[in-house]
Amino acid sequence: MDPKTYQLAINETGHAAPGEGILAAYVPRTVEGSAVFALACDPRHDPGVPINELAAAAMAFVHDELGATAEPDEAGRPIWAVIDSYGRFSEALPIWSSDAGSLPSVEFQRFPLGVSVDAFFKEAGASGEAAIELLSAIVEAPTLSDATPSQLDFLGAVEAHGNLPAPGAIFRKVEAASEDGDAKKMATAIQPDPVISASLINSANAARFANAGKTASVPQAVLRLGTTFVRRVVFVAEMMARYQKGACATFDYRAYWMNAIATGAAMRGLMDEFQIPARYIDDTFTTGLVAGIGWLAVAETFPGLMAKYLERIKDADPITKARAQQELFPCPIRLVSERYLERIDFPPHIAHAVAGKPMDTIDWYDCLARATRIAQAMSPFECNAVPTTVPVPDVCREEWERWRSILATT
Repeated sequence: MDPKTYQLAINETGHAAPGEGILAAYVPRTVEGSAVFALACDPRHDPGVPINELAAAAMAFVHDELGATAEPDEAGRPIWAVIDSYGRFSEALPIWSSDAGSLPSVEFQRFPLGVSVDAFFKEAGASGEAAIELLSAIVEAPTLSDATPSQLDFLGAVEAHGNLPAPGAIFRKVEAASEDGDAKKMATAIQPDPVISASLINSANAARFANAGKTASVPQAVLRLGTTFVRRVVFVAEMMARYQKGACATFDYRAYWMNAIATGAAMRGLMDEFQIPARYIDDTFTTGLVAGIGWLAVAETFPGLMAKYLERIKDADPITKARAQQELFPCPIRLVSERYLERIDFPPHIAHAVAGKPMDTIDWYDCLARATRIAQAMSPFECNAVPTTVPVPDVCREEWERWRSILATT
């Protein structure tokens, strides 16, 4: 049987039914471990009742849906886990009744190594990691509902602050030269900056250009790399240089940028899988790079709020992070990212993918969602409510490795 997810509510009879308030995930047993069931309150639709009080009804619903799959077998009993609003994991031990329609009696206990996400993963193994990934995917699914007034106020405050991150003068010159197709003018704009120049030369001397010989020339590096790649490098280098530190003392600016670049690399690596045409090669990387720019914008404009979030999620699991985001931020971070992209006139298809809005012709959002998870495995960023255990396709790993020499000099 395949993994399954459920969104449930407790009806007037005290039983669970499809609805909003409770999330549940089922992952079948593997050769190495047990089947896993994970339950938590939905941070988007908090039922206002602790998950322990709702678990029996939710477990009964899932048990009835799956039948014998939810029963112990010769390989052992399945693991039922509940995650409370503080991110603590407990094992639920059901005692099933033979009476039709009755709920099980449930006892709760700590996992052998404690109540942390690591204690749960140690007990549940890969199936437990997959269950948390499934719950996170539900919470992060895009919605198309209109922003509430509080969301609009928050977005307006971010935009009015005047301190949104933006590339500097070199990128603007390079962008203008690129539009004119003038590689010489691009090189002239870059040469005064030793860091960006070194990054380009280092990349131009990579193994794939071995037949062309070594170069120490910025114009030669621009010609080898091509204007599209040069624009990416300049954008990344300028943004990283400007935001190595910022208004929020506890925000890890370096980790943010590393994850952003890893997301761009993963997005680029997934183009073929999602059948994205080659003409969008530059836009795919850019989409991944700026998808989480809202984190940086909030860190700069509301550093106190960001610090509070970081304190809340220290060493937390993805579900706890998602819940903290719902409680602390007036709107989803993806909407802050969208506002940023609109302000500096990014193409609509990039802004729409970042905001979680569907596109008619391209699976752009689905590609970005997958890239975000892969990037978290390659270069984790603490703010993201995404597991770090997602498998990384070789093509994404290779694309990410291409950036390592550049990042070493920025």
